[in-house]
Amino acid sequence: MVTTTGALGPSRSPVPLLGRLSLMMFLQYFVQGCYLPIASLYVAQTLGFTPRQVGIFVAALAVGPVLAPFLIGQVVDRAFATERVMAFCHFVGGALMLALFFQTQPVPVIVIGTVYSVLYVPTMMLSNSLAFHHLKDSDMEFPWIRLFGTLGYIVPAYLIEFWWLYGLKGDELNQARGIVFVFSGVVGLIMAAYCLTLPHTPAQKREDRRYAPGAVIAMLREQAFLVLVVVSFFIAMVHQFVIVWYGPFMRTILDTGGWGAYEQTISSLGQICEIGVLAILGFMIKRFGFKATLLLGATAYLLRCVLFSLVFSIDPPFLGKLILGAIGQGLHGFCFGCFLAAAYMYVDRIAPKDIKGSMQTLYGVFVIGLGFFVGGLVGGEVGDWFSTEINGETHYDWTSIWLVCTIFCAVCVLAFAAFFPKELPSRDFQTAEEKA
Repeated sequence: MVTTTGALGPSRSPVPLLGRLSLMMFLQYFVQGCYLPIASLYVAQTLGFTPRQVGIFVAALAVGPVLAPFLIGQVVDRAFATERVMAFCHFVGGALMLALFFQTQPVPVIVIGTVYSVLYVPTMMLSNSLAFHHLKDSDMEFPWIRLFGTLGYIVPAYLIEFWWLYGLKGDELNQARGIVFVFSGVVGLIMAAYCLTLPHTPAQKREDRRYAPGAVIAMLREQAFLVLVVVSFFIAMVHQFVIVWYGPFMRTILDTGGWGAYEQTISSLGQICEIGVLAILGFMIKRFGFKATLLLGATAYLLRCVLFSLVFSIDPPFLGKLILGAIGQGLHGFCFGCFLAAAYMYVDRIAPKDIKGSMQTLYGVFVIGLGFFVGGLVGGEVGDWFSTEINGETHYDWTSIWLVCTIFCAVCVLAFAAFFPKELPSRDFQTAEEKA
């Protein structure tokens, strides 16, 4: 049977292929969902890292977004098939996760985390490109394929906390929590084997690919792009700040009620909300415009930090603390969808045709990637400012920590509201060469 495109619309991909790609996405993000929500909690409470060391460790996990485009985009994917590159990265990454389980000292943990990030992050990009390469109607089919990635990120929370860690508390819980790296490592090795069964996706050797850093820098003369770049950098810092301290913060809340391991389960509320937000994001942008949507995302970051700062400042009963923390975590869906995802869409919309890739690279690597890295370091420093050692245990002034983050968010919201134009730039999407 011959499939066609045209008046009847694009053909659909075979169901078995959709199933294979969905499983790829599920395993891809299952690996990350095992450890990321509580990585900072593990190194802080189980390994006894100082607040500054916690920040450095989380910053190390953000090295991947900075180096990945140069390591993979410029070298590896031009020489090897995509599925084989993914298999190699997941195999070595899985082995590193298993090795991390046995490490207790800051230097090896941070070094392993850095190398792992450099290997894992490229697989996120490559899994997307592999799916796009084989889907016949990516506009309709890719969002559903990617949905399985979000589900894969959510599932480990319930598998680990309602099975392996169920009923554990105190030191027993702290010691058992390292199992998340074993889960991540084992599934990473399974993913490596599965990658070798994926449809063959040869290297795309595009000698005609043009990079125009000068043209991209020239785009910063436009107010809209300049404001977005500056605000996005600080929003990315805030995003990583939350990743640094969410686990220890939520652990403190749960301890006030004598609850066991539910940090990952509560964290999953953010991804559940993210699914809903992404489902209506296109409608929101079409109905309200980019500025309103992006401003909503920045405001969600602000409200999230405000709610976190209220948990111990107004000191409600345990249930009140839990509700404030859970609502704040749920706002992640609006933070990610309405700002980070919408910002990428905005950059693609305003970019001249011949430098779209360069603009996305600049925005993703030098704005979001570096923002994540700096945010980890800043988060560690702020935690160090507002923490004290009492009888060998670290106690945090959570109200002050989150108020610092609130100030960052407030400046971002005010600057974006004041300086970001409401309308899209009036351009005919001419190429950089035509502009010159």
